Amino acid sequence: MKHKQTGYLSWTGRKLFFIFFILFTASCKKDLPPPVPGAITGQKNLCPADSGITYSIAPVEGSDYYLWTVPDDASIISGQGTTSIVIKFGNKSGQICVRSNNKKEVSEAACLDISQGGISNHWCREKDFKGGGRTEGVGFSIGSKGYMGTGHDGTSSMYRDFWQYDPASNTWTQMADFGGTKRFDAVGFSIGNKGYIGTGYVTTGFLKDFWEFDPTLDKWTQKADCGDTARAFAFGFSIGNKGYVGSGGDGLFQTRRDLLEYDPATDHWVKKANLSVKSNGGSSFSIGNKGYLFRGSDGSLYHTDFWEYNPADSSLGFDINHHPLGKWTQKANFPGPIRYAAAGFSIGDKGYFGTGTDGTNYYKDFFEYNPASDSWLQKSDFEGEGREFSFGFAIGKNGYIGAGNKINSVVFNDFWVYGQ
Repeated sequence: MKHKQTGYLSWTGRKLFFIFFILFTASCKKDLPPPVPGAITGQKNLCPADSGITYSIAPVEGSDYYLWTVPDDASIISGQGTTSIVIKFGNKSGQICVRSNNKKEVSEAACLDISQGGISNHWCREKDFKGGGRTEGVGFSIGSKGYMGTGHDGTSSMYRDFWQYDPASNTWTQMADFGGTKRFDAVGFSIGNKGYIGTGYVTTGFLKDFWEFDPTLDKWTQKADCGDTARAFAFGFSIGNKGYVGSGGDGLFQTRRDLLEYDPATDHWVKKANLSVKSNGGSSFSIGNKGYLFRGSDGSLYHTDFWEYNPADSSLGFDINHHPLGKWTQKANFPGPIRYAAAGFSIGDKGYFGTGTDGTNYYKDFFEYNPASDSWLQKSDFEGEGREFSFGFAIGKNGYIGAGNKINSVVFNDFWVYGQ
């Protein structure tokens, strides 16, 4: 008696099934993408409009084409589809990316971040200051942006326009005009997320008004006057949550040696320890919890002495709020020629200083100050023309110098970045 088989295939049937399954699977199987390319080699920091810069990867097994992409305003001169390309850059930072391709599938991208400017110990020319030729203006930075305004154009034209610089896009954007009157030789600095400009000179005399800028609201607000003495050619810096303004020339055309501390929380000024010398057209910056001043002029002669202010030093007594008066200490002299009206900024734990004039020569030398060793080191010369009264500030690991003049008839609007 035969039994009917149910639920089972014969040996021949099973063989045919497996053959069919393998063929079906092979026909439906999707091609796998090639491996992601390895690291891209090439420059990470560039000057705007650099051209002929090469980027490469190692060949990827199974790939016969390589798809490269570059920042918006850059272009590939040659090499698209190969393991090596040559690029002409524009003004924007961004990414260079590459994908491997086997003509059927494309891999994920390997990318390299590139930034404009900031090449170590090298100057790059950035987009010119958009406000035109300008000297004796004020510059400072807030967060990832730089700001510049006020000053004059070498003639009788003074300004109160105010501009924001964005290093990521290398662009200038006009902001709300400075809240006070047109002026030059004012002082400025930032505290936290606010900027401050005050004092200065107009054709009718010296000024002592003081203003706060809020970049979020793009708004200026007048604050308490900077002490009881109008002045110009002063120096200014911030330490922690306080700002400092000192010296300069007053309404009696006398060079001063005083120092005032501003507290934005109370909108009050208090007198701090005087300098032991007079300073006019000095240059300043802060590093950590100390302030630094290159003296410049005493009102008649130029000097090379360099000073450190420690606000926590109580050896000279206390102010009206029972806080230390602080103390000035002379440090290693600046090693370059005598001068004033130079530019300075700090990056991390170092200070930087250069340009300026002795009344005859206009300098472009540039130096780094190390407070840990109290020593100076000469760096690459500023690559613009020698000048006086330029503005300077730092953003991240980059410092910036722009504008200024070389005799009144030569006023600049160029703008440069230095990489630490």
